[in-house]
Amino acid sequence: MKPLRPVLALLALLLAAAATGAAAPLDGEVAPGPVPVPAASVPVTPEHFLPQLVAQLSAHFRLEGQLQLELLRSWVAPVMPGSAAWEMTVVAPPPALASQLIVHVRLTCAQRSMGEWNLPLRAQLWSEALVARQPLLRGQILDSSLFDLRRTDFIHDKEAVPAGTALESFTVGRGLAVGTVLSWRDVARRALVQRGNRVEVLAGSGSLTITMKGLAMQSGALGETIVVRNPESRRDFSAVVTAENQARVTF
Repeated sequence: MKPLRPVLALLALLLAAAATGAAAPLDGEVAPGPVPVPAASVPVTPEHFLPQLVAQLSAHFRLEGQLQLELLRSWVAPVMPGSAAWEMTVVAPPPALASQLIVHVRLTCAQRSMGEWNLPLRAQLWSEALVARQPLLRGQILDSSLFDLRRTDFIHDKEAVPAGTALESFTVGRGLAVGTVLSWRDVARRALVQRGNRVEVLAGSGSLTITMKGLAMQSGALGETIVVRNPESRRDFSAVVTAENQARVTF
């Protein structure tokens, strides 16, 4: 009769394998290793790539304010390996910024192109606009104390005057009611030189500069060219307005 010890040992090994869900290796076989787990994958979602497009379009258009983008319709993107870095790049920006636009983009992963798409987007550009705190009369010189601030979409309100504008160069072009957003249609450039006023004229070439008095034959705002008369020779010449009752001639 054969001894039972080897049989009992084999039976114990089979029971242990059944309890762990693994098959017991047979004589001459190597026990299988752990089954490899595939690398985690990451979907390309708008929450990940829209900030990249915002940064690129803001730099391209030199935007001031907070640009917000959202997809106009759903988009199925390829799945990226979790260990690989990917990037969405604007290939062809639109000719101008609008509330609805199409942006041609390229998706790259580990320096390899994964494809190109035309993405339809809705855009908003948020910044502070000026709102009349009190009624404003035509011809009134503008000052920041006359306005409150309101968060405004400058793509929708293209003519809104942004906060931080140097208002001292402008006057009210038409009356405004309380609570009205100031637009560029509501302002006129302030005349720093009035017709008939005496003006100080700087004339020069290079380091040589002379100063003379003249009579303004036209009113003019900052940067505008006006006609000035020399009171001694009675000759007229052109000069560029540089400040209050000041102009400059360059030879």
